[in-house]
Amino acid sequence: MVATTDPRTVMRERAMNLQQYGVIGLCVLINMIDGYDILALAQAGSALKREWGLSDAALGTLLSMNLVGMALGALGVSPVADQFGRRPAILTCLVFMSIGMALAAVSTDFYGMAAARIITGIGIGGMTATAGMLALEYASQKRREFAASAVAAAYPVGTIIGAYVAVAVLDSYGWRGIFWVGAGLSATLLPIAFLWLPESLDFLLIRQPKRALETTNRILRRVSVPEISELPPKPDGTGPSVIHEIRQPFHVRELLKLFLAHALNMFTWYFIINWGPPLVAEAGASDELGAFYSSWVSYGGIVGGLTAGYLCGTIGVKRMMWFTMVSLALLVALFGQFVGNPTALMILAPLIGAALFGSATANWLTIAYAFPPQLRATGLGLGTTAGRIGSVFGPIVGGTLLDSGMTVAAVCAAMAVPAVLSAITFSQARRMEPGR
Repeated sequence: MVATTDPRTVMRERAMNLQQYGVIGLCVLINMIDGYDILALAQAGSALKREWGLSDAALGTLLSMNLVGMALGALGVSPVADQFGRRPAILTCLVFMSIGMALAAVSTDFYGMAAARIITGIGIGGMTATAGMLALEYASQKRREFAASAVAAAYPVGTIIGAYVAVAVLDSYGWRGIFWVGAGLSATLLPIAFLWLPESLDFLLIRQPKRALETTNRILRRVSVPEISELPPKPDGTGPSVIHEIRQPFHVRELLKLFLAHALNMFTWYFIINWGPPLVAEAGASDELGAFYSSWVSYGGIVGGLTAGYLCGTIGVKRMMWFTMVSLALLVALFGQFVGNPTALMILAPLIGAALFGSATANWLTIAYAFPPQLRATGLGLGTTAGRIGSVFGPIVGGTLLDSGMTVAAVCAAMAVPAVLSAITFSQARRMEPGR
């Protein structure tokens, strides 16, 4: 049977089937590996610091190298996802992640680890815009915010796995074991994604690459949607390249606004997520305590991310953005007040995780909805690249302030302020509906 309406409309207005859930599930697994990889160095930080004799500032710089790579990945890979497809972008990112984690496992000095973390970060940064986007595009209209939040919530699941791996391998295999496990996970997922992951229907029907009709109908058969006899007209404003389209003043003004908002957000976000485990470990004189703190942050992140995704679809994205960002600022400040109290920290940890990953979901959706479907990956990539600038300087500034003699409480209070400024800026973002 040949469809007379847009197949994306048919797929999104009906109940989701097993094939759609499978695509979203694979995106969740991919982001789970991202979550493991992104905090691998934070989990290994205390042991690595002792073995190599690193200062707080040097460790903070290493923690930021992953974020430098993420900025490069978001900037370089996201336009590829809109121009050449989500599938090749995701597969390329998995290759970078596998190689980067293996290189980290065999590194012998500061510079080798820095290079390895940049390579890993390129894969993670490119995946930020693509895996969640593919899940959003294969979900029904009713479930799209929740699908995106499920992918985001996979990050803390990955960090939970990382925390337990750290506890299991640190004594027997040292910090290198953490990176070897991460390399193995990425390498295992790569052939699975190659064989099973489909291309985005939005990409195929809007960009219309070679053999787009044949590929589209093959996917439509797979998801039980009627095939089409011809490709639809390209949307107005579609140009020869995504760079040409995104340069329109209409989009540039929005990008500048999102640059500032996300940079401020990531400054606070990556300070607390990278420095939290080492500060807890040092205060309690136990690497395992830092790992358990990280796991409790992750438990809260799973609940917070999924809850935020559900509520974004009911009470609105911007309301959830305000709530989660202000909560994050307050909790970061409280962390500094109780850093020497393990009991209080274990109470704060899941709340911090909920605010971190709830805000990540709301902010990701705010950026995604600011652009039309054919530019969403590029908009996310460019918008989050500025965020990576904030994420790079968050751990560095935090480490420098700690080295300067400021108390942990004072540093945390100062690092919470950008989260509030980010919420104010994010509240000015536009929302574009499909077709505009």
